[in-house]
Amino acid sequence: MVMGTSMWYIQRFTSIIILAYVLFMLFSYLAKSYSENPLLWVNDIGSMPIKVFTILFVVSLFTHSLLGLKAVEDDYLSKRTLGFVSLYLAQYAQIFRFIYRFFVALVIFVLTYILIFNYIVS
Repeated sequence: MVMGTSMWYIQRFTSIIILAYVLFMLFSYLAKSYSENPLLWVNDIGSMPIKVFTILFVVSLFTHSLLGLKAVEDDYLSKRTLGFVSLYLAQYAQIFRFIYRFFVALVIFVLTYILIFNYIVS
């Protein structure tokens, strides 16, 4: 299988997992009376199947996001695409891609640090 095709299949698979998780949580919220009994929510979230499903959701969301950002980079920051705008810009396509990758990595690092730090502290 070609790499682009595998990335396409992975992105579609992760979107199904994300949709299933969101629908499951929405259905659970609508079907159960969490507002009347908050301990029900704590028990549901604390159960092992929900923890596994949530981890799968987070990994799928991360993978789906990275593949989407990679597609944006490939489609819009290539020498050919920037050449349509300006031949001058096309010369700096690699620099733009590096800056874009650095920015994406920085955002991922900062968000991960904030989320993990808040989780550990609280």
